[in-house]
Amino acid sequence: MTFLSLLSLGCLAVALILTVVRLVRGPSDFDRLLAAETMALGLVGLLMLQSNSADERFYIDAALGLALFSFVGSVVFAEYLKQGDEDE
Repeated sequence: MTFLSLLSLGCLAVALILTVVRLVRGPSDFDRLLAAETMALGLVGLLMLQSNSADERFYIDAALGLALFSFVGSVVFAEYLKQGDEDE
């Protein structure tokens, strides 16, 4: 791995650790939802970085699938939270 790849990996690792902290300590459900979406995007970044360093196309496919499912899951969960707020 090159220096830039290692630097990118380190930055993504720090971002994911901070995101886990927000996921656990989030004061509201919406904060936790945003933290989960941010974590998924960080994992997509890690998969893309792995794809670049290993010269494997499989990781790109996995990253695209994760991004798609993450987006759909976030939209569904946001709608669920929105309906819960309207009931109160």
